[in-house]
Amino acid sequence: MTVRPTIFVTKLVADTSLAPILLGIEEEGIPYEEVVTTKLTLVEAAYELAVNSPLEVGIVMDGRQAILHYKKLPKNEPLFIIDTADEELRKLGTNAARLVKGIPFKALKEVK
Repeated sequence: MTVRPTIFVTKLVADTSLAPILLGIEEEGIPYEEVVTTKLTLVEAAYELAVNSPLEVGIVMDGRQAILHYKKLPKNEPLFIIDTADEELRKLGTNAARLVKGIPFKALKEVK
């Protein structure tokens, strides 16, 4: 069985929408897969997704923040942490796909 190369994406809060993130990924032409995590924190969940993703990239969001993690980064040091404003979520998805492609990121308003 061949594993399809995808970015793994999930949400920890049921009433949040992944649509802006997924749109950003789709615009760059990279496939994604919505998955389930058992981790309770955003950073742990994002790292778990990145480690398990065939493309080594994971995105997790809740009602307040979204995190993009990369397998090659330390567990507690995700690549991006942003607030869940729609325009930023779309850019986060775009940046996840650009990480896979190896091209420059779009600027994001990151959480300090």
